[in-house]
Amino acid sequence: MENATTPPGAIALIAAMVTPALLILGAASLVASALVRMGRVVDRARTLAAAIHAGEASRLGVSEARLRTWLERHALRARHTERSIGLLYAAVVVFIATSLSIALDRAGAGLPPWLPGALAIGGTLLLLAGGGFMVAESRLSSRQIEEEIAEALARLKETHP
Repeated sequence: MENATTPPGAIALIAAMVTPALLILGAASLVASALVRMGRVVDRARTLAAAIHAGEASRLGVSEARLRTWLERHALRARHTERSIGLLYAAVVVFIATSLSIALDRAGAGLPPWLPGALAIGGTLLLLAGGGFMVAESRLSSRQIEEEIAEALARLKETHP
């Protein structure tokens, strides 16, 4: 699809830079998802903490020990999500550096030939680590909702046998 005004080198450069751009897009999408999850964790933790501070823990229908467990789990979820966000942002930065290194390499800047590949692998590893923390957070979230559902069902059985 080259035309007479586009030099072949420009097409090759753009083609080489597409992969990092797609990885940037994927990492940014994961960052957005992680930020939404973090917001949910924070909202739920604040609701539980407010009930405890107001002396309304009994209103939630669970023991203080159970509330403590839930708050500790939310704190762990927040740490996992925070780590994931940091790693995913780092992946975006590394993929941008990958794209720039490809452009500089093609421009003859004298960069080591292994640099773009090493950056791409580094960004991919950061993406993997960030995804791993999100999987851990998702598992904690699942355990939390399962416990909340079990508590609600047990309470229903007590009040409506």
